[in-house]
Amino acid sequence: MHPEVTHPPAAQKGPTPEQRAHLDAEVALWLELLGRLVNTRRNELEMSQQEMAARAGLSRTCLHHIEHGDTDEKITTLFRVCRALRMGFAEVVAHLEHLLEHPEDRPPKTLPKSQRGKNTRRSPQRR
Repeated sequence: MHPEVTHPPAAQKGPTPEQRAHLDAEVALWLELLGRLVNTRRNELEMSQQEMAARAGLSRTCLHHIEHGDTDEKITTLFRVCRALRMGFAEVVAHLEHLLEHPEDRPPKTLPKSQRGKNTRRSPQRR
């Protein structure tokens, strides 16, 4: 008679529902923080959304969605945005990682009107 063979538990395929929910929440927060960073930096550079989008080779609507955390863009799009912001890709990612780990350093979700940049203006319309 052979000794009873015990098998290790089957490897889990993918995250548990709880792990997945936590990861999804973290991704949503990362996108929100990215949007705030892009908006803040764009205003520091005194660029309209139209100007910033043109520099990044994107539509203004795409940039709007990024600034509002409404989209999960490709990494190449994020790279273009970093270049238009005159920031390095690694610098942006490191900054966002820091904000994820240190909630006390996160900027407010919305600034009071008196502190908002003047660059919420629309680009001049062509006639």
